[in-house]
Amino acid sequence: MPENVRNSSRPRVTLRDIAAHAGVSRSTVSLVMQGSELVAESTRARVQEAMTELGYVYNRGAATLRSARTATLGVVVHDIANPFFGALMAGIDETLQDADYVPFLASSGDSLARQARFLRSV
Repeated sequence: MPENVRNSSRPRVTLRDIAAHAGVSRSTVSLVMQGSELVAESTRARVQEAMTELGYVYNRGAATLRSARTATLGVVVHDIANPFFGALMAGIDETLQDADYVPFLASSGDSLARQARFLRSV
């Protein structure tokens, strides 16, 4: 088994472990993971190298829960079969890709109850 693949019997690698290995603060590790421009490129490389050496795997789902941000956008349209809404979604999708967002599409079928259910779910 490759060294960079964690064995489930080994303890989980933490930000504190990475920070100690890279010789930086835990906050710096967090900034690197967020892609912050506040971190010098040499420091970023050192942190990323430490992550690789320790076998750290970034868990986007956990990060999303911590930040309460999902980088997703829900779009509810009246009639998905209408070509207007297809073109609209294509434009929305293209714009969101550039901003690292993911769209979710729902068709309400002219039903307020269905629209409300989608909004509650999102």
